[in-house]
Amino acid sequence: MLSLVAGITLPWSLPLTLVIYGIVVAVAVWIYRDASARGSDRAILWFLATLVFTIVPVLVYMYLHRAEGPAR
Repeated sequence: MLSLVAGITLPWSLPLTLVIYGIVVAVAVWIYRDASARGSDRAILWFLATLVFTIVPVLVYMYLHRAEGPAR
C-alpha cells in the first residue's frame, strides 16, 4: 500500500492503473488526430472505440491503414 498524508493509503495497483489508462488515452488521441488528418468522418468513433475496447481498435486501425503510410 502507498502511504499518503494523514494516514490515507492507496492500493499498490493504483499508480499502475493510472499509467495504463494514461497510455490508452494517449493512443486514442493519436488515432483521432491521425484519422482526422486522413479526412475520416469517423475519427470520433475511432477515438471512442479505442477508449472502450483498448487494443482491438488500434490493431484494426493499423491494419486498415497499413498501405497508406503515415498521414501528412
